[in-house]
Amino acid sequence: MDNNRKLFEGLLKADGIAPEGVSESERIAFSKMLDGQLKPKKSKPVHRPDIWRKIMRSRITRFSTAAMVILAVMLSIMFLDRSVSTAFGIERVIAAYNKVRFLQVRQFKATQEEPLEFWIKSDEQGNITNARYYLPEHFQPEDGAKLATWTPEKAELWFKRKHSYLIFQSKRIEGWMLSLLEQSQPKLVMKKLLENQKAGTVEIDIQEPQEKQKLATITVTYKSKPKKEIYYINQATDLITHIEYYRIEKNQDVLDLTTEFYDYNVSIDEKMFSLKDEIPEDVTVLDQLNQLIGIAQGEMSYEEAAVETVRQFFQALIDKDYPKAGLIFSGISGEKTKEYFGWLNVAAIISVGPAKPYPICGPHSFSVACEVESISGDGEKTIRKFGSVKARCGEDEMHPDRWIIHGGI
Repeated sequence: MDNNRKLFEGLLKADGIAPEGVSESERIAFSKMLDGQLKPKKSKPVHRPDIWRKIMRSRITRFSTAAMVILAVMLSIMFLDRSVSTAFGIERVIAAYNKVRFLQVRQFKATQEEPLEFWIKSDEQGNITNARYYLPEHFQPEDGAKLATWTPEKAELWFKRKHSYLIFQSKRIEGWMLSLLEQSQPKLVMKKLLENQKAGTVEIDIQEPQEKQKLATITVTYKSKPKKEIYYINQATDLITHIEYYRIEKNQDVLDLTTEFYDYNVSIDEKMFSLKDEIPEDVTVLDQLNQLIGIAQGEMSYEEAAVETVRQFFQALIDKDYPKAGLIFSGISGEKTKEYFGWLNVAAIISVGPAKPYPICGPHSFSVACEVESISGDGEKTIRKFGSVKARCGEDEMHPDRWIIHGGI
């Protein structure tokens, strides 16, 4: 009754009529009329013309057209059949993710038992603010297992086998990490599927079992690529439980990858998004964020810059300038540089070059030959040959023209 009174008074005010000028009997009549129209009818649905006839026969006909439009809109909203659920589909799945702020993801390659793991935090607009990854050794065997964290301001990478810890800021790595996150975030995936469906590049089959305890599925088959994806959805929550990725070979579906989703909106401890308290004290720190690493390319060609990078590194060892040598050697500290290379006791550079492309480590990576003279502890001179010192630029994307030595020598 109170809601009906408020609606009645609101309509009167919309027409410039003071509510206190209306009799109590008129208020009661309006309320009964509204209640009657809102009661479900067994014989037939309520039709809007019935409402208008009753309204127009009452004193409410004093209302203006604007007030009647307001009433019609409000009644049309009230008459929506609340027992009819939204048809199942991609749009509904997208809506279910609007309030997901935290998510844990595991990806299993069909040929491997150990999963890739992701912990994701996003803001209210769906922008990723923090991420953490565990990448097992099979992901990149040359690097070994590693942990990574990312924020827009800073990224960390702990190479466990190499016993090194990289601090950096890189748009290239950021893009790679965001790509993984997008693959792992159902909201973003489902939006992409909807775009592909509208573009006509995929066929989508939706199955919603009558038994609500069973998982619904969205099967996506690509028209121009031999691949298929199956999304499994909890009908009670409209949340994706897992995704299976297949390649199609000889008309057979071959499973490549399974992505599983856990702990929707289970808060993640902020400490998870920093490796500072997890890495060993004696780890080699490569700080490419808080210091300017390498040497500038300037007017040199790529080959010339690669040779000059190696030359300056060994010259710094000759000068015992270990901090400078460390900046050239990927940004390690002067102390670590002395620990790694001080024993060489380099006395002179005999030759440096030529530089040969080494594309396995990037488009601007080169292998440089070098010969130096070193002096042993007893004063004996020795010629040391380094057949492949790796030099490259682009490691520090904030300063893409800076050249460094990476890897061993």
